[in-house]
Amino acid sequence: MPISGRQSNISHGRRKKVIELQEQLSWKTKIREYAESLGFVKIRFTEARSLTDLADYLEKCEGAGYSTPFVETSIALRTNPKAVWQQCQTVGVLAYSLPLTSKPKKGEGVIARSAVGEDYHRVVQSRMEELAQKIVKGGWSSEPPRFQVDTGSLNERGFAIRSGLGWAGRNQQLIIPGVGSFAALALILFDQELPTDKPLVNRCGTCQKCIQACPAQLLGEKPFAADQCLSYLTQSKESLTEKQGKSIGHRLFGCDSCQEACPHNQMHLRQEEELEAKSDERSVYQDRNGLESGRICRGVDLMEMLTLTKPRFNERFRNTAAGWRGKGILQRNAYQVMENLQDERRISWLKENKDNETLPLVLRKELMKFYEDR
Repeated sequence: MPISGRQSNISHGRRKKVIELQEQLSWKTKIREYAESLGFVKIRFTEARSLTDLADYLEKCEGAGYSTPFVETSIALRTNPKAVWQQCQTVGVLAYSLPLTSKPKKGEGVIARSAVGEDYHRVVQSRMEELAQKIVKGGWSSEPPRFQVDTGSLNERGFAIRSGLGWAGRNQQLIIPGVGSFAALALILFDQELPTDKPLVNRCGTCQKCIQACPAQLLGEKPFAADQCLSYLTQSKESLTEKQGKSIGHRLFGCDSCQEACPHNQMHLRQEEELEAKSDERSVYQDRNGLESGRICRGVDLMEMLTLTKPRFNERFRNTAAGWRGKGILQRNAYQVMENLQDERRISWLKENKDNETLPLVLRKELMKFYEDR
């Protein structure tokens, strides 16, 4: 039986769609291979439509007064890729494992894993630049992809959840199967459609370990009071109340308590213990991204931090994620931690600096409070 013109057009259309899908799948495979070659542990893809559920949740948080100054104020720019780039058709979400670290010594202040070593923003930004270049050199035919690493407006975790990169744990962290939550996220935007991935089922089950471990007892409540999280408080430039100051315990910057309690992070913690056991044997190791790295410690001597000079701050902390809020915030926290630990060295420092007007304002406020209370 002869094929009609209409049947011929349908067959041609189907063949065209099959070829387009094959090309899209080929690009998806190539992009994944490029990403893995640069140290990314996982990449998933999702469509470029707005995260409407997240937008509704963010509006509720703002209405309850729980928003923080660290994020984009426009909810549309946080949830809608097309508000950021009109041509966007697909969003790729990537995970880059944080380096292994060694534990603090007794009496030291603690910096969270995301804030030690070279600033992960700089590291991942560099990898993303290389990834975009590889994609273009590999024959990408339209606009070069755009990307962001944490400091961009879009909410990485929201797109990571929809892409199936991980699921949202009760600890407000993205939990990635086989990786855990000690990972930095990045987004890459494409102006072409690529096959998308499906969301994962939440695998927290009945586990309550992170809720029990939260020092501020905020987890499990909705909306989440982000402005009372200890990680936020250690970064806030506002004066801490007595209660808030005591609550940060020995934390200089950030808080890992809920993540350390998570069963999905136990592999990372075991690897850190193994690194600690080998620390006397070698000072260089292969990190979880397969790259050579030095031994990184989360502990910091409190008096060294309190008396930190600007040149020394620039040398040691400027290029870390803990340095972005400036020297004064870290020193304020060091003083507070010394108070919490009843470190006697703070007394001599107080006496020596009673009239020191060159100190950062946040530290001078602590001095004034101390002498007003006496």
